[in-house]
Amino acid sequence: MTFSASSLAIFSILTQKESFKNLLKINKKLILIGLGHAILLYGLSRLGVFIAQNVFDFVVPQIEAIYTTKTQLDPLYIGLLLIFIIGPSEEIFWRGFVQNKISQISNPKKALIITSIIYCLVHIWAFNPMLLLAALVLGIHWGLLFYKYKSLVPGIISHALWDAMIFVFFPVVF
Repeated sequence: MTFSASSLAIFSILTQKESFKNLLKINKKLILIGLGHAILLYGLSRLGVFIAQNVFDFVVPQIEAIYTTKTQLDPLYIGLLLIFIIGPSEEIFWRGFVQNKISQISNPKKALIITSIIYCLVHIWAFNPMLLLAALVLGIHWGLLFYKYKSLVPGIISHALWDAMIFVFFPVVF
């Protein structure tokens, strides 16, 4: 995952150098927005899991299946990879390249929807409906951040921190 995400991010930056100069400009407001959305998404994710596990029997095994990948490497290394490589790389590719490119040839709102659906569908190979639902909801959220702020900074911060919080530092435990 680290290799594929970072390869796609590098490709995205190299093919759109001028766009990325503007998309990656950092300021305090964008950083705070990213931090706030990471916390918001973490809370909403935990609430969603709580509600879903009390309504559907299949939720707990599917979420536990997502966490089995944590056994492949020390959790500290996984957290660092999520924060510094995987989360940022996914935002650079999905929002900075895919959503941005589709926005140039179509309506930006359509681009957000199309990108979010594709982002969701690339998770289909896990055969995990809970993962698909999470990818769709999160993809829409991060797509909206990009749409609203015309910057990758809030999405990168939100995505990277949410990943690390939900998967490593404060995981869902049943």
